[in-house]
Amino acid sequence: MVSATSYLASLMVFSVVLIAVVSGKMGMTVAKISHQNDLAIDFIQCDTTKGCNPYAGDTDCSTKLPVLCKQVDQSPRPAYAMICTANAMPKEFYCGWTMGYIATTPKVAGSSFASIKDVDAYCANTLGPGWVTAEFHDSRYIPGMNGATYANAQWKQWGASNGNNYASGGWGYYSYGNVRSDTRFWMDIIGQPTTCWSR
Repeated sequence: MVSATSYLASLMVFSVVLIAVVSGKMGMTVAKISHQNDLAIDFIQCDTTKGCNPYAGDTDCSTKLPVLCKQVDQSPRPAYAMICTANAMPKEFYCGWTMGYIATTPKVAGSSFASIKDVDAYCANTLGPGWVTAEFHDSRYIPGMNGATYANAQWKQWGASNGNNYASGGWGYYSYGNVRSDTRFWMDIIGQPTTCWSR
């Protein structure tokens, strides 16, 4: 027969283990908001109303989620409309273009990775050479771009005239791809303590 003392002791150990599993380091995650079939592009966003928190993290690092990966090939921006609204920055900042592709890996715990180099290697091993971890500030924009304005040939012409120094955006961006929409994704972020891995 189990004594009350040993039962309570085992219950306390179980509680400590459970707390350790569900309340560890928190990482930031993002989600696919929409896909445009005509342009073959996805819109990915860190939407605070849907759980994304780039400052404190939003998901325990022990959670298994896909990693969002990118491959940048300098593709010019397709002619998508600016659906974002201006906030502290102009609307283009929040609806930038990654100049490439996104894809996702199989689900993996964010805590599996010690450093960003490990996450990059996971992207490359899963998707092929040139694939690395997507980052919060990957988007690029031209002030005033919208629809066909500064898209396709105009995007390249502007870049050629400006040393290819496109402004860096954040919070949301478009990329070629059609990633899954049934889960959130691990994403890297520079300048905040909300990655499950070190830099």
